[in-house]
Amino acid sequence: MLKIILIVVVILSFALLLFLLYQSQKMLRHVQAQQALENKQNGKDRQLHPKLQKNKETQD
Repeated sequence: MLKIILIVVVILSFALLLFLLYQSQKMLRHVQAQQALENKQNGKDRQLHPKLQKNKETQD
């Protein structure tokens, strides 16, 4: 009887872990989409690191 309960607990724990993984991915995609929308609305362009910007200017 104890083995069956242990197996059920392990299965439920695994199911909970998968559910939490799904929820975190869903929330991450939502936040990324929201951030992209805010950046688009604010006109905020991506900024290069100063060293990379310097390299880009010397290449041009």
